[in-house]
Amino acid sequence: MKNKKSSYICHGLPEYTLAMKLRQKHGWGAKKISAELRKQGFHIDGAVAGWIYDGKKPFLDTLITKIPEKSFILTLEKAYILGTLCGDGFVTTNYLVGLNVCDREFAEYFQFCLKSVYEIMVPLLKKKSRSTNFCVNPKQQYVLLLRSKRVVEDLLSYTQSFKTFEWTVPEVIKLASKDIQSSFIRGFADSEGSVKNRHRNRELTLCSGNFEGLEGVRQMLLSTFGINSYYIKRKNSVFVITISDYHSLEKFRNEIGFIIKRKQEKLEAG
Repeated sequence: MKNKKSSYICHGLPEYTLAMKLRQKHGWGAKKISAELRKQGFHIDGAVAGWIYDGKKPFLDTLITKIPEKSFILTLEKAYILGTLCGDGFVTTNYLVGLNVCDREFAEYFQFCLKSVYEIMVPLLKKKSRSTNFCVNPKQQYVLLLRSKRVVEDLLSYTQSFKTFEWTVPEVIKLASKDIQSSFIRGFADSEGSVKNRHRNRELTLCSGNFEGLEGVRQMLLSTFGINSYYIKRKNSVFVITISDYHSLEKFRNEIGFIIKRKQEKLEAG
């Protein structure tokens, strides 16, 4: 169905609602529900089984929808999206852009940035992770999923890949204003940053298995913000930027900071 105000297609949302109603009312299985949906003119491509058995939910699909001309401008919001995609966010080969995190304000701000840049309001979905031997009480997860060829092509015009070991800081970010660089680093820090407060000792870390990408972030911190840091390499081949001196921590707090409240509160507590 098309929404004229936002000019996007909500793929699967009405089908999902009807499928779940049929499941709840009649207790039907995927095959019977799929048949009923097809009678009503829906095309669900085998998605029903995932909806009713695995708890999966539909995502926003704007695969062939155009995006506004303003979307191609590098703004603070787009810089944040790019920084997040170098961390917790992801882009897949079937033109899917997404984020799956446990901090609601993080997901909501990413959602806001997508709306600001591309004029697409992506639904914020909630799911509960399954308990495992390592995590008995899993946290609530907040999920954003958008499938759009136009959006993915635009994002990949800044860097060849957002995969963990392949992403790099886009050259346009390195040459951009201080505010743009700050927004990019904030997106990356919300994804891969943490703050530890010990007795008379506070440190902020940014980590990645991608040394080249992380070095790009470290160079911006130093050259643009005057933030000093040093490397630690963990046994699992993860590289860690550590910021521990008072003046550098204060500069990070005042000029970059976090969207995630629990991280910002720790940063401000020192």
